[in-house]
Amino acid sequence: MASKNLVQGEKGLLCLKCSHLNPGNLKECEYCNSQLFIKCKKCGAKVQRVLSQCQKCRHRLHKSILSKLERKMFARSRKITLGQFGLLIILAIFMYQAIKMVSDKL
Repeated sequence: MASKNLVQGEKGLLCLKCSHLNPGNLKECEYCNSQLFIKCKKCGAKVQRVLSQCQKCRHRLHKSILSKLERKMFARSRKITLGQFGLLIILAIFMYQAIKMVSDKL
């Protein structure tokens, strides 16, 4: 049985991974076996995976798209990634155009 701090729809719990609607009494998705609940790292409350914040303490449960992108683009590695190379090319073109525009005005 679900506790008061859990939010579930009238029809059941939605799986974040496969979007299957599960009965409210399950802990795992009956279709893909993915966990339907996670534990809040700040307060330890049991929260549905589809929620973005803990309902008890308002702690953010999932990382934002920008933080995931930043982690992938600027990983601590000695090798340059394809994304970093692309950013360097774009920056070089932008700087070239800016310098060219300034020199044409002089």
